[in-house]
Amino acid sequence: MKFTSLKSIICLMENEKKDIKQPNIFKLLWFIYKRYYHDIRFAWKMWALFFTEFLTNLYPLLLSYIMALLVDRSIAVIITNFHQYFDVITNMWVAYLDDEVYLRRYLKIEPQAYEDPEFVNDKSTLNWNGYTVYNSLYTAMSLIALVPVVIISFFAIFKITPLLAVCAIVASIPAALIVKKFGRKVWGIWNDRGEEKIKYSSYKNSIWTTSFEKFQEIFVFKYGDHLLDKAKEINKKFSEKLQTNHKKRYFWSTVASFASTIIYIFAIIYAINMVLHDQISIGMLTFVIASYQKFNSDISGLFYDASWILGNRKVIEKFYAIQNWQNKIVGGEVLLPENKEGVSLELRNVWFKYPNTKKWILKNLNFKINSDEDLAIVGKNGAGKTTLIKLILRIYDPMKGEICINGVNIKELDLDSYYKNVGILAQSFNQLSITAKDNIFVGNVNKKRTKVNLETAAKNADIHDAITKLPLGYDTFISREIKGGVQLSGGQWQKLAIARAFYRDAKLLILDEPTSAVDALSEEKIFDSIRENAKNKTTLIVSHRFATVRKARRIIVIDNGEVVEDGNHESLIKNDGLYSQMYNTQVNKE
Repeated sequence: MKFTSLKSIICLMENEKKDIKQPNIFKLLWFIYKRYYHDIRFAWKMWALFFTEFLTNLYPLLLSYIMALLVDRSIAVIITNFHQYFDVITNMWVAYLDDEVYLRRYLKIEPQAYEDPEFVNDKSTLNWNGYTVYNSLYTAMSLIALVPVVIISFFAIFKITPLLAVCAIVASIPAALIVKKFGRKVWGIWNDRGEEKIKYSSYKNSIWTTSFEKFQEIFVFKYGDHLLDKAKEINKKFSEKLQTNHKKRYFWSTVASFASTIIYIFAIIYAINMVLHDQISIGMLTFVIASYQKFNSDISGLFYDASWILGNRKVIEKFYAIQNWQNKIVGGEVLLPENKEGVSLELRNVWFKYPNTKKWILKNLNFKINSDEDLAIVGKNGAGKTTLIKLILRIYDPMKGEICINGVNIKELDLDSYYKNVGILAQSFNQLSITAKDNIFVGNVNKKRTKVNLETAAKNADIHDAITKLPLGYDTFISREIKGGVQLSGGQWQKLAIARAFYRDAKLLILDEPTSAVDALSEEKIFDSIRENAKNKTTLIVSHRFATVRKARRIIVIDNGEVVEDGNHESLIKNDGLYSQMYNTQVNKE
């Protein structure tokens, strides 16, 4: 059966209604439908027309909003991803600058600087405020990346309404000024009371140790709490001023935030007013507000970063002052010959006193050491022995007189050429937490590494047998902080340092208290090795132990900065002077 119209359906339903018992509600609906059929159909057509017209008028508004939202989100995603990428790259470069520039520059600064109060204070300040330098480098690089973003945001909002762009700039200025002002005050506190922080560090670091021997003393003497209390007392004086400064800073920062919020509210009201006066659409309003927030955030970040750098420029200046530190010791152009022949060392009328002091440490010092000769220097504490070594190493230059190598004033020698031919074992030698073999190899990093040279130096220092008994032999780390590592005794450390000096195979070997921590048998072996390997070498030994110096071919005695005796052990004993008195006193004690 085929129904061709709605009327046919209605007729069929009327014919069948006699046979169907219909519910009352259905009858009502059926009645309404029949009575108002044409009205309902007309209403439906009008509603469809109205909805279509409504969508037609709403479409530009929706499109504007969607486009604004799309642009805003796209810019946000691009900027966010760019910043994430830039952060990674920046961190890599800042770490590189910290390692390759900062630390390598320190390696080129002369040791004399470490006895200069100004340098030590600057370096200590940087040690405490190293994060400021790091953050300044990071902030500066972030600042560069932020500039184009700010420019784009500025023109985006300025094109729509210049007033809102100005409002965003004005809103960010108070916070920037506060950062700059109080940053300067913080540095002023560091500059005025930096020495107190150094004292605090000294007390605290006195108990911050991984050395068993040092901690053993602290544990037994029970003075750790006393040092901590002292450090706390010093730090309290320093921190009180900083705390006062920070309170003022955060108070004014809160005021600045309220001011910024008021300007923001004004900007929103102004933008809404533009909508009411048909200057912009509702969709554009959304875009304007989002753009204002973005620009305000960007310009605030730009001003904040710039102000932070300016407020902390003093610590940055300290950093660059050290980076540009001018060494006072300048080398000449004369090169020492590349041969195995030794060198002669001569002091001619040498006088010296430390900078900004009046007392002469060395007075009219005269002596000469020929090649293939060993010389021992003895004297009371404070006689000038350590200062003499500093002058020979060109840590300082004499005030009067001259020091000559092979008859050439040491000032005329090229420093690299000179140091290549010098080996030293300092009284306070380095205990490097690296492998045993590397502890020896660093004695001459330019020398070809061979097992024979390594073991020869260790055997001459009487440390080879002890190293071979370590868990990994020469590959064992000399540090308990490394798994499988060990710690050496004081005497073993000194032997390792002696092996490092022997490995250098230098023409001029300076040994300052070389056997102060070793036993008598080891001392005998080590000194025999020094004598055996002294061919074509000049050896200078400074020691308080007469068991060491008595075997030297020549001994000079220094007292109050002057040479008072010169000879060998036997002749000096017969002379019955200062040497004889010191020797007999030590022998009687033993």
